Amino acid sequence: MKVIIVGGLAGSGKTTTILRLSKIFSDAGQRIGAIVQETGDVDYDENTLHEMGINKRDIESVCIPCSLDADIINNMQALHDEFRPDVVFIEAEETVLPVRIKVDLERMELKDMQIAPMVTIVDAAEFPLETEMLLRFARIQVEDAAVICLNKKDLADQVRISQLKQMFKGLNSNADVLELNAKEGEGISELMLSLR
Repeated sequence: MKVIIVGGLAGSGKTTTILRLSKIFSDAGQRIGAIVQETGDVDYDENTLHEMGINKRDIESVCIPCSLDADIINNMQALHDEFRPDVVFIEAEETVLPVRIKVDLERMELKDMQIAPMVTIVDAAEFPLETEMLLRFARIQVEDAAVICLNKKDLADQVRISQLKQMFKGLNSNADVLELNAKEGEGISELMLSLR
């Protein structure tokens, strides 16, 4: 079971990206699970999820620091035991550190669980261009990511995209920085390769 943790600010395109990736895995015959912490501009439409074979478990807690632990572990265990997915997406809300989720999952010691490189999605048109302007959680998510996706690249000019790439390389020189237009499916194949 591959677990893909996707972080990023609200409105960055996490859900759209996950749905695009889910479709590829589903088309390849993989069973998909999803754990969702927040609902953004795009919701997981039940009909779409059903068509893709995605089983959704919402984390209902509002108090993330005191209850995220149990919710992630309980939801992951339930998905694993009841649904037996091949791939599980965890969509982390913007104030949650994906690395903390990863550590919690590693403590579960599920034999067949493989945690994919962590992904952070950013809105290329709206993300701040200066490190000092970054919210603490946004900065840490960028610093901890293995893959940083500049989503909505169609809404940002090349100068802005270059500035963001330069800033991200300064914050996290080890991360793959990809350009996406998740709404249209552009760059999703490259993201799939980074998740191996």
